Amino acid sequence: MKKYALLSTLFFAVCYSACAQVSFESKAAAGDKPLYEMEFSPRLKLNGYVNLGGNDASASQSLNLNSADPYNSLKDKNADANMYQTQLAWKTTYNGFEKGPLETYIEGQWWGGPGSGGNLQLRVAYVDYNHWHVGQDWSFFGGGVPTWYNTLDWEGPNSGTWARHLQVKYYNNFGKDKLWRFEGGMETSAQYLKVAGGNVPGQFSVDPIAAFTKYTQDGSFIRLALMGRSIRYTKENAENALQMGWGINANLKNKISDKSYFMAQGLVGSGIAGSYTLSGALFSNSGAAVMYDGIYDQNGSFKTVPVYGGSAGIEYFFGTKKNLHSNLVLGYTNMAYHASPLSLVQNKVINDNAAGDFLNKNNESTTHTALTYGSINLMYDITKIFTMGIEYDGGAKQISNSTSQSSMVNRIAAGIKVGF
Repeated sequence: MKKYALLSTLFFAVCYSACAQVSFESKAAAGDKPLYEMEFSPRLKLNGYVNLGGNDASASQSLNLNSADPYNSLKDKNADANMYQTQLAWKTTYNGFEKGPLETYIEGQWWGGPGSGGNLQLRVAYVDYNHWHVGQDWSFFGGGVPTWYNTLDWEGPNSGTWARHLQVKYYNNFGKDKLWRFEGGMETSAQYLKVAGGNVPGQFSVDPIAAFTKYTQDGSFIRLALMGRSIRYTKENAENALQMGWGINANLKNKISDKSYFMAQGLVGSGIAGSYTLSGALFSNSGAAVMYDGIYDQNGSFKTVPVYGGSAGIEYFFGTKKNLHSNLVLGYTNMAYHASPLSLVQNKVINDNAAGDFLNKNNESTTHTALTYGSINLMYDITKIFTMGIEYDGGAKQISNSTSQSSMVNRIAAGIKVGF
């Protein structure tokens, strides 16, 4: 407890002395603007959490619905605190080109598993110029930062696509008042690909993506994105083959009143489950803790995994100053594994226990895995850049075949963030 008290005291001391952003401008000019503009932004985040059961306490700092195993329930509880999501961001703008500014942006954070102490991790790094966006950024299949719900658990609800990919994107606004936007390009997502069973060759998946967004003057928007995905696998004769996956993602943000807004996201596809947050590469433990893009069935045939889901959230601001606000977020995901129960166990999609409960109780050729999620929080903005809050995150993982069995996951989180 002394360690956490000292950490909290130090954090508050830094908070009151920290600036959200430090700006620099060059003396040289380009017209009416400085030739160079630079912004340095330190962002501090203190995370505290209490795992109440079902979560993988040894490897997951966020709520991980897929760590729950209905046939081997996790009952360990633990509590801890860290500052792994503390970030540094650096933005440089060059105004010397006729076609507009050239922007470079780099963002990193100290992220690490328990015991690692927090390692500096590259989050975002890109160059943006004249309708072109090149580098590592949040997947524009999901929509990126504008589609996030305001939760303390930044990995977000299931059925969200908040993965970071290397991408080349062209974008442009059109229509009356330029409120329509088109985005088109490619992302490489090979590091997120997961296949259960069989031999998988080295991947180089380049995903074509196209997205259309309609904005309104009050900040609301509706968005539709389409994605293709190439998945390589090994045939029985040891030759490599190619299977195509696909995905459709829709996002909505609607301002209800001056004190509230509503957000929703829906997704359907096949061969894209590994890019989901809460269950994809962010939590790539092993076995039942992973959502798979493809699977080898009992006959050795390769199949992509169909998946669909959605999430919705509402944020409400209290009082005239709107310093106090609350979020309610709900989510649901469903995957279909077309393989026999024995094949699923052999491929470690489901970890059967010593009694063989999954094999003994199920015999259908299709197994559905469903993830149900809920989150509610209360946040208080001390200043524009200083927020503290408390949050409950909970949900369940259900495996349905001849019989259905589920396991709960829930936790309480508290956080303080400065400079975001």
